[in-house]
Amino acid sequence: MEKIYTVSEVTYYIETIINNDPYLTNIQVVGEVVDCKERNGHLFFSLKDEFTTIGCVFFGGALKGVNLVDGQIAQVYGDVRLYPPRGIYRFQCKQVKILPQRGLLFMKMKEVYEKLVKEGIFEKPKRPLPRYPSRIGVVTSRNSAAYQDIIRTITERYPCVEIFLYHTGVQGEDAKSSLLKALNDANSDDLDVVLITRGGGSKDDLWVFNDEEVVRAVYRMRHPVVSGIGHQIDTVFIDLVADYSAHTPTAAAQAAVPERSHVMSYILSLIQRANINLRQRLKTILISLQNMRKELLGSVVDKILQESDSLEITAKRLKNAIHRHLLLSEKRLELLKVRLFSVNPINVLQRGYAVVEKDGRWLKSSSCLNKWDKLTVRFSDGIVKVIVDENRSNDE
Repeated sequence: MEKIYTVSEVTYYIETIINNDPYLTNIQVVGEVVDCKERNGHLFFSLKDEFTTIGCVFFGGALKGVNLVDGQIAQVYGDVRLYPPRGIYRFQCKQVKILPQRGLLFMKMKEVYEKLVKEGIFEKPKRPLPRYPSRIGVVTSRNSAAYQDIIRTITERYPCVEIFLYHTGVQGEDAKSSLLKALNDANSDDLDVVLITRGGGSKDDLWVFNDEEVVRAVYRMRHPVVSGIGHQIDTVFIDLVADYSAHTPTAAAQAAVPERSHVMSYILSLIQRANINLRQRLKTILISLQNMRKELLGSVVDKILQESDSLEITAKRLKNAIHRHLLLSEKRLELLKVRLFSVNPINVLQRGYAVVEKDGRWLKSSSCLNKWDKLTVRFSDGIVKVIVDENRSNDE
């Protein structure tokens, strides 16, 4: 069975997390005092800025002579702690300092914020960060610890990426113009993602990142933007227009590149899927070839059988034609034999006739004979030699 927690268990667990967080211990917070009340010598009030409000308590503050009035700008020092009976967190003040400026900075921030909200600048859809970038632009100071943290983090996590630095001042009178130039240069180059980073500082130190022109320059960036300004509790306007807002420069670098082990796992998974797909493809091709072979063999066999049947029929027809031709030839030969037999002189001689030859030629008439011509008389059973003694005509 799943464990069921009590309210106290959950509350005390959250209290432990908050109490052990160094970013919530011994910190300074500045804001406008609102809802200030004094009870039993303790001061209960809230500090707010243009975005949110945090409840505060200064135990024994009134007894120490601290006098707070709504609207004052106070800088408090202390810890964020959970109040278990009500399950709420609040700032436990150890020291309270009233600042002479009554919200001038916050009034200016509020004015800029409301203007940009009205124009929908902060409603810009967030673009996804590239999963495996190859060219990363970093807008920060080349001498800053933030830049060194970024270099170290990216080198450890994803060393195959190229890093391009766009140096800028991050505070002081020239910070704005320097930052605008760096953003414009980065926007003109072929990059996959841009990191805008700075280490922690006071509200005054971070004010350039709330400047209206700077916010608009970040808004116009062609590339996905990751902001990493200050520490975890610092928030500036460019965080609201960036595609991803990180708590620190190191966290910004971690968001921009994948972990080396994740990349290797992904590559291995791609190789495995490629092997599986290749094997499946080869198997499909093999089956297709086998089917084609069967179809081809079947087609060839069918063709051979068809041609064989056709040849057999043709052979029978040719055989019959030859047989008929031979029969006709035999009949013609018999007729020729009969005719030849009938005209054969030998056969005529057998009927009592004889053939007279002179000088090897048959004689058809006696008119070509002279007295004393030597003749050969051929009978069916032999020949005789004669000499013409007298040549008589038929009339004689």
